[in-house]
Amino acid sequence: MKKMIAAALGAALAVSGLAACSPEDVTSDGESPSTGGGGRVTLVAKANASEYWSKVKEGAMAAGKELGVEVVFNGPDTESEGDKQLNQLESAINDKPIGIGFAPQDGAQDGAPRLLENAKAAEIPVIIFDTPLGGSDVPLTTIASDNAGMGAEAAEKLAEAAGGKGKVAIIAHGEVGTAGERRDGFRDWLTENAPDMEVVDVQNGESDPAKSRDKAQGILQAHPDLVGFFGTDDDSVIAIADEVAAKSMKTTVIGIDASPDVLTLLEESKIFGVVVQNPFGMGYKTVEMLVDASKGTMPAETNIVSESVWVTPENMNDADVQEIL
Repeated sequence: MKKMIAAALGAALAVSGLAACSPEDVTSDGESPSTGGGGRVTLVAKANASEYWSKVKEGAMAAGKELGVEVVFNGPDTESEGDKQLNQLESAINDKPIGIGFAPQDGAQDGAPRLLENAKAAEIPVIIFDTPLGGSDVPLTTIASDNAGMGAEAAEKLAEAAGGKGKVAIIAHGEVGTAGERRDGFRDWLTENAPDMEVVDVQNGESDPAKSRDKAQGILQAHPDLVGFFGTDDDSVIAIADEVAAKSMKTTVIGIDASPDVLTLLEESKIFGVVVQNPFGMGYKTVEMLVDASKGTMPAETNIVSESVWVTPENMNDADVQEIL
């Protein structure tokens, strides 16, 4: 499987220049005007405003151009609008594209399985990406990072930096889904491998910068002796790093996901390191596999892992890391 993923990501990177074309290459509503007569694929993401989802969209649009299909990329403004996302999913199904990719929000987990039965009845292939969906056997496969594994890797790096001792805290970007998996992967690794490290607080920043910063501020005030602080997404780790820097504390900050602001904080050594996904490759692979499915070639596996990389101030400019970033 690793060879298959590597090949897919290599293909995605090979066409990355297409995703960075001029503004006329992508219309304002997220559609690719170059349909090539191959039909239309619709992706409904968790959100459409953050750097992470922009990279997923770039990969999806690049795949659409390469494969000659129109790609529609939708998503709510934030990751806390489950009802709005379900409405977008329903609209996508009613539009009857050749395939649908769906990255479920926490608030859409319960309602999505019922809607996907409609997609099945209409014989529309469905692939889940980024975040697993429970309660449905409709999706052909799930393309996602090993979120629990990324949380565990972050815990291991933090334990190494802290010498395996001390108090740590977590700000997650939700309660379930990717946030819960990363949070639990981090916590479980420490429990099993670093018994002298104690998780003293876990808060939900709701993938909101202001709320995440308020949570970070409260935790640091209550626990000024923290040796480490983990954020499960870019919003949370940025909030943590800003607060630690503002208080001139020596707490080691570690997170998951990279955005321009995260990379700046890495360059300034205000973040010790982050585990970074390949959102471009995820978007590309989702469209590619939906096009294949529409032609009768179904995924060989029900779960496809999108690989990640550990990024630090020391290696962030390495060529292989820059390809992911």
